[in-house]
Amino acid sequence: MALHRHNVAAIIVTYKPEERALLKLVDRLSQQVSRIYIVDNASSMELGLFRDDVSLTELPSNMGIAYAQNFGLRKATAEGFTDFVLFDQDSLPSETMVFDLLQTRRQAASVGIRVAAVGPVHIDQDSFSENIFIDTLNGRVDKLQPQALREAGRSFARCDFLIASGCLLSIKALEAIGYMEDELFIDCVDIEWGFRAKSIGWHCIASFNAQMFHKIGEAPLKLLGRSITTHTPLRHYYFYRNFYQLVKRAYIPSCWKWHTLAKSCIQAVIFSLFLAPRFEQLKYILKGIFHGLVSKSGKYE
Repeated sequence: MALHRHNVAAIIVTYKPEERALLKLVDRLSQQVSRIYIVDNASSMELGLFRDDVSLTELPSNMGIAYAQNFGLRKATAEGFTDFVLFDQDSLPSETMVFDLLQTRRQAASVGIRVAAVGPVHIDQDSFSENIFIDTLNGRVDKLQPQALREAGRSFARCDFLIASGCLLSIKALEAIGYMEDELFIDCVDIEWGFRAKSIGWHCIASFNAQMFHKIGEAPLKLLGRSITTHTPLRHYYFYRNFYQLVKRAYIPSCWKWHTLAKSCIQAVIFSLFLAPRFEQLKYILKGIFHGLVSKSGKYE
């Protein structure tokens, strides 16, 4: 069943994508949006996407996710779009996700919320668990559980930030808040943007009816009956570096800083002891912390 194409531009950032998964994403999106912009971070591979509704830009080098998102947003804006939805290459939205996000945005705006972005519930492709959303409005880190809030009759809630993939943004929000921070390169880009929006009175909205399947991280680490999301040593470098950048910023809530500091310290120990290659994990985490404290940014060289 072909759904109505909304006047929305989809922006997919790719880096060495798995072509079959990417084609599946493009096919799913082509029924929901007017145009798809793929911005590829120098994968040096033939993507084979010759379609009228797809624009492919291959960057000359890996510029990072924030730069690529901004490139796609500006290109879509230049071609007249005022609404955009961001995607990673390994995401798969439901068949009605864009419609559901637009509907949620209307609902939130109708009760006076200035909407920065609306994001779906991410369903992990490995565990089928739903992601939680974070809210620090009451000076503590509250975890919003989509299923519990659905059962309480809620269709959306304000939250501090959203996973970028699946996010619906408007040109009005971008003009007020600004674009993604290029220098973060990857990791914490969406977190920083969400807190920046909140600091000037714009809010991220979690849409409990919108759904997207998503692959988060590498194979999870099983420890004491729990599954811990893991990444490569280089991705851990970026997370720790960028988190320690954010710690120094006044618009980031203190309760989130302390909560994430404690959690990331525990995870650093776990990754260094149990996640191969252990020495590499420790080395990149420590280097990330040091570079964060001395305000080094951009691509890891």
